[in-house]
Amino acid sequence: MIPLLLLLLAVPSAHAARGQGQPGAEARALMRKGIAAYEGARFDDCVELLGQAIELHPGWKTASGFRAMCRWTAGEARAAQEDARVASTLKPNSPESFAARGFADFVLKRLAAAEEDFRGAVELGPKYPLGHFGLGSVLSQRGRPKDALPHLDEAVSLAPSAAVFRVVRGTVRDKLKDFRGAVYDYDAVLKSAPAFDWAYYYRGRDRRELKQFAKAAEDLTAFLQRNPDHEDALYLRGNVLFQMGDFRGAIKDLDRVVVLNPRHGLAYANRGVARGQIGERGAAVGDLERAKALTPSKADQIDAQIRRLRAAPQEDAGSEGPSGVAADALLPGERVQEPDQGLAPPGGKRGTAASRAADASREASEPASEPPPRRPAELPEDSSPAQPADEAITIQ
Repeated sequence: MIPLLLLLLAVPSAHAARGQGQPGAEARALMRKGIAAYEGARFDDCVELLGQAIELHPGWKTASGFRAMCRWTAGEARAAQEDARVASTLKPNSPESFAARGFADFVLKRLAAAEEDFRGAVELGPKYPLGHFGLGSVLSQRGRPKDALPHLDEAVSLAPSAAVFRVVRGTVRDKLKDFRGAVYDYDAVLKSAPAFDWAYYYRGRDRRELKQFAKAAEDLTAFLQRNPDHEDALYLRGNVLFQMGDFRGAIKDLDRVVVLNPRHGLAYANRGVARGQIGERGAAVGDLERAKALTPSKADQIDAQIRRLRAAPQEDAGSEGPSGVAADALLPGERVQEPDQGLAPPGGKRGTAASRAADASREASEPASEPPPRRPAELPEDSSPAQPADEAITIQ
């Protein structure tokens, strides 16, 4: 009896056997489909498919690394970290396994280790798109966008239809102030992944930099149709509408911004300027005073605008607008800074709600971030758009 029992203990169960050794063909096919879903900005599908692969091969570290990336992008931070810890024990021996551990390092915020892993992936597989994508993402996240761009160019060259690669490259081009190049990438994203609504936000932001205000307004409106209470998008569209001379439209957007965030000093400042343009001088001064209290670093600039409003004769408004203050003098090209977002652009169904939650939490370093959808772009933790930067004030 005892020898038989020992024999039974020595024979692994079929389930345990599947969890060891090499994954089967079905599991590997599901992992490939999951990775393709990520590249196509279909993050819910990515999580689901990789989950199925891991069910077929429990404890699969490579698939866990890729799922960590997808879960992070989908706003499932805790689950992503669990997967990342599993994948972090990988001993890579292929471009795929180096990339999987690199994504895990990203999620765990081990950026130096992530860079080393992605370099390993590129060295073993010079034509492996995810290796170049991951390396470009981490370099950008580490403040080296010029070094990042060649790797992202290579990733796009190897996989032209991968929406996520273009989102990240668009973000890096934006950092380098190549706004036309960024718009080109977002155009391609919206053709291949039209459900990825963050591309409208990013493209609208860059079209604003190019002074293509009408097109910027269209993009921001498309984004706001799916994300009606996105603070930064409302703020940016308000600025664009102001630039177009639609002061009442700008005021309406900024009204909503201050409801969402009563301490948004820049929104009060911009609304005050817009109110001055339509002759609501008392309300304009009130907004500017409120802005000054909330953003004391801008007090001198705001005081200068208050003095101009009070000094400008109502009847002399003329071509400068009812406030007597020229619109073009108020908006010297303010810019809302976006965070670094590599690896995980914002956007799936989960990313839209959960990631906008991520947006609010602003886990990213500067972000400004798409983001998600989390704001996609270079690191999973930087997937949310940033709060308007100080320079975004219309009064400078």
